[in-house]
Amino acid sequence: MKKINIIVVDDHEMFRSGMESLLKKNVDFEVYPGVGTKSELDQVLSSQPIQIILLDISLAGESGLDLLEAAAYKYPEVKFIMITMHEEIQYVKESLRKGAMGYLLKESGEKELFEAIYDVYQGKKYFKNKISDLLINDISAPTQDKILSDRELTIVRMVADGKITKEIADKLSISVRTVETHRSKIMKKLNVSNASEMIRYAYDKKLI
Repeated sequence: MKKINIIVVDDHEMFRSGMESLLKKNVDFEVYPGVGTKSELDQVLSSQPIQIILLDISLAGESGLDLLEAAAYKYPEVKFIMITMHEEIQYVKESLRKGAMGYLLKESGEKELFEAIYDVYQGKKYFKNKISDLLINDISAPTQDKILSDRELTIVRMVADGKITKEIADKLSISVRTVETHRSKIMKKLNVSNASEMIRYAYDKKLI
């Protein structure tokens, strides 16, 4: 078979280097030098025949999910596999919505990584092991209260944990303004006027 052209997008150089060393052990892979930002990736994709991108969700100063959405639209022939430490279901679902074909945790082993690349290269989706369990549990979960989206529920839980807006924005790789917009929509949906009422509602409905 022809070699599979791969690039790693992660803002931690040490992680990129480790991933590239691992990938280069496989003779089927052509590994291009990794990058850490959207602008750097754009330069590579405009000049190199990349087929598989291993992409982190949390990048310095920007969201990997936003990068995924923009790049998947601009380069529809490229296939994306998220590789991240985030194992919350909302990240998996949002990655799917924005164009990812696979989702791996950074704790995954070599065998799972290679299997994901082969499957996605062949046009299959790859969501197995812990990620598959998350999706199954989400599908089968009771739909007692769907007034809030997964992202909004996450923000409510983080507010209940005492996190401030900046901490929430950093954790979710979104802007402070986006968090504030979410909080405003949440309070409007729940018909509450402050964070305390919002948290009390979430406890009453057993959302947190």
